[in-house]
Amino acid sequence: MVRYGGDVTLREVSTQRMVHEQLLGQVPVPEVFGWTEDEDQGFIYMSLIEGDTLEQRWNDLNETERQAICAELKPMVKAWRGLKQDGQEPFVGSIGTRPLRDIFLVYRPELVGPFQGGNAAQQFQDVCGIDISCEIPVVFSHSDLIPPNALLSRGPSPKVAAVIDWAQSGWYPSYWEYCKARQVELDPELFSKALQEESREKYLPFFIDPVDDETYY
Repeated sequence: MVRYGGDVTLREVSTQRMVHEQLLGQVPVPEVFGWTEDEDQGFIYMSLIEGDTLEQRWNDLNETERQAICAELKPMVKAWRGLKQDGQEPFVGSIGTRPLRDIFLVYRPELVGPFQGGNAAQQFQDVCGIDISCEIPVVFSHSDLIPPNALLSRGPSPKVAAVIDWAQSGWYPSYWEYCKARQVELDPELFSKALQEESREKYLPFFIDPVDDETYY
């Protein structure tokens, strides 16, 4: 399989390889075989994992199947949030102490960092205008954990076949994963407003520890 585009970078390759290697057997991630660039396009060559996206399947899943998918995702999220940073100095940023690639931040250069030091999370919050007085841990986050980025096996009783699209992942304050997943708007023709609201309110807290997003985001 080839993933390509102007926003496909070596940083995404490094991240996907890191997650695949360090969380093998815990988080299903396509294996990266190679990478190249052609003019302004990046190309990642990776293993093909057959399946349909959670976005495609969600409306047809029964309650038992939905709960089972959430139960599978929960330890996966916990696994990548348990990854440790290399080096001695904590930072908020993408892999290799580079700037963040989150779509909510990239158009404001002052927001992407990297922010380094024991108060890295506070530095990030200060430039983002997030007013939190307590100390917030920094954890690895997918940062785009939405229905199009989870692949399910085909057929009855589907399982999580892969978590894909690690382009925005990196080291963020611990609340970012949950708050970001609640804020991303999907195409209502593919995933209706009602389904989006239900998935955020009812199911998201099953696999990402919830926080008060009005306070943290």
